[in-house]
Amino acid sequence: MSPTVSSVHVRGILDSRAEPTVEAEVGLESGASGRGSSPRAIAPGRRERRGRERRALGAGAGLPPLPDLEGQEFPTQAAFDAALAELPGPLLGKDVTLALSLGFCRATCVELARPLHEHLAELAGSRLAVPHPLVNVFSGGIHVDRDARSFQQIMVAPEGASLADDLDVALRAYAAVERRLREHGAPVSLSASSGFVVRDGSDADLLEELRATLEDEGFEDVGAGVDVAAEHLATGKGAYRLGGREVTGGELLEHLVQLASAFGLVYVEDPFAPEDRDLWRELTSRLGDDVLVVGDDLFVTSAAYVDARIANAILLKPSQAGTVTATLETARTAAQAGLELCVSHRSGETEDVAVCDLAVALGARYVKVGGPRRGDRVAKFNQLIRLAETVEARGCREPLHQHATTGA
Repeated sequence: MSPTVSSVHVRGILDSRAEPTVEAEVGLESGASGRGSSPRAIAPGRRERRGRERRALGAGAGLPPLPDLEGQEFPTQAAFDAALAELPGPLLGKDVTLALSLGFCRATCVELARPLHEHLAELAGSRLAVPHPLVNVFSGGIHVDRDARSFQQIMVAPEGASLADDLDVALRAYAAVERRLREHGAPVSLSASSGFVVRDGSDADLLEELRATLEDEGFEDVGAGVDVAAEHLATGKGAYRLGGREVTGGELLEHLVQLASAFGLVYVEDPFAPEDRDLWRELTSRLGDDVLVVGDDLFVTSAAYVDARIANAILLKPSQAGTVTATLETARTAAQAGLELCVSHRSGETEDVAVCDLAVALGARYVKVGGPRRGDRVAKFNQLIRLAETVEARGCREPLHQHATTGA
């Protein structure tokens, strides 16, 4: 018998930046229930649907009455999410639909007595694997100034034999960076995603600081990643702000190639604005398969935007897609095209850990949940640890390397 919705409740809760966001609880006639919430972006890209109104805290989240989902039978997650897509557009944003979609998905898991990551893997037709964590060490860009002039994130990217090995590298590096900053008398503050905000020094300076820290801690051949978030650096005149100057797209490309060579970059996210497709294509070609060139604002977790000719990896954010089904559809489309999969949090997070279950379910190469500070980020690291206990025990550690296996 198909799940029948017996109750739906929506409320406004706080995200990690003390901004209101949406949480939903969905109950089924079997007595099972599930809860989901949606994070908020600090500055969504142009391709990500805008227009979300500010939500209110408490019951109802300040929304008009929701169309009645109670009493309706939904044989699949896709059927429930399709019903959400048919609701009046002005009423619901993707924050609301994602919270409802996750609530129904978790309620279904309770009814089936199945863990969320296993259920998502079955829906996606994917293989479980524990991703490598990309741990935010330095934050810049819009985390420092709305008139962004630096990379948004510089991350450590360990690829050990186990999640515990990865976290040992990342946590020791993170703690050592904090200690070095304090020893140098630098003010230590954290961004919304728990990376250290350093206002002095170029991106190359910070990458050098990360490399020196790793070497001092005895770690060799540990990769680094950067989120350029170039759409926020673009001037609208075919140029990009970088530090105290403007550079052309070609100059930014050469800068990234040099950084990749000098600092062992394995991950480069949003190196250019989406419209600079030729630059995307050239950078992906020049860096080769050893470096992931990852589309976030480029693909916005939408199957319609997936294009393996201009990047070799995609960043998946459920809050961009708006439902579980749309997220899995994009992941499936990207994997079939030969793109590697990465899964990400948002700047304004909640204690919901579904992105961790999603990353494991899809066998993603990397997962981004920020730096190891504050409850909302630590909750996600802890969920990854729990999932690794069972998934790694089955021999499912190494994520699939999509472009290596498909030749895309």
